[in-house]
This record gives sequence, structure tokens and C-alpha cells, in this order.
Amino acid sequence: MNKKILAAAMTAAMLFVGCSNGNSDKAAGETEKTATVENVTATVTKDESGKIVKVVIDEFDDEGVSKKDLGEEYGMKDASSIGKEWNEQIEFLENYIVENGIDAVKVNADGYAEEDVKTGCTVYIASYLDAVKQAAE
Repeated sequence: MNKKILAAAMTAAMLFVGCSNGNSDKAAGETEKTATVENVTATVTKDESGKIVKVVIDEFDDEGVSKKDLGEEYGMKDASSIGKEWNEQIEFLENYIVENGIDAVKVNADGYAEEDVKTGCTVYIASYLDAVKQAAE
């Protein structure tokens, strides 16, 4: 139950932040939807034709701290087999989805990416893809 409350609070906070800055990255005719799965939030922006033009994925700990906000302070780079921090790997995944579509991202039984995505993102991505797919609906 606590995870559901935390997820709802994170979504509300993201919507508040997104609405409060007065600046929008969306072009005319674009739509944006956010979905939260456990502690992962994904926002998908689509153009008028329904093509995904932007994906933003983030993960929050139990205190609501964003992995993206932590950046290099998260400390994954040294342990990473590709020498990239978490936020760099997620940026690669976001761009890959925009360029190739959600269905192009193949995940093995353990929830890790297969094929091309592994070159830039080796973290567990199953929950990230679930959130992206929900936001893309």
C-alpha cells in the first residue's frame, strides 16, 4: 500500500513541477501522458500522428529521490560493464525508444535488454518498459 501512495505522490509532484514552470517542450498538436509503475515514472510525448517523439524515464527511492537528479552521485559508473552512469544508460534507452519504437526493445526473461540496447543500457529495464508502454497507450 505504501508503494501505491508513494507512486501517486510522485506522479502528483511531477505533474505539479511540469505545470508550474510555464515552459512546455511540446509542439502544437503533441500529447503527453505520464504513467507510474512501482517506483518508476515514464512520460511519453506523441506527435499529431501518434508517433513517439520524446520519452522521459525516472526512478525514485522510498524517500522520493530521483536517480536522474542524482546523476553521477548515484555511483553506478564504476560498477557498470559499459562504464556509464544510470542516467546515461536511461538517456540511451529513451533515445532508442524514440528512434526505433517501444516494440524494438527486446527484453530477456530476467528483465534486461537484448541486442542493440545492451550497447548503451545494461540495467534492469522491464519495469521501465512497462511504465513507457502504459504512458504510450
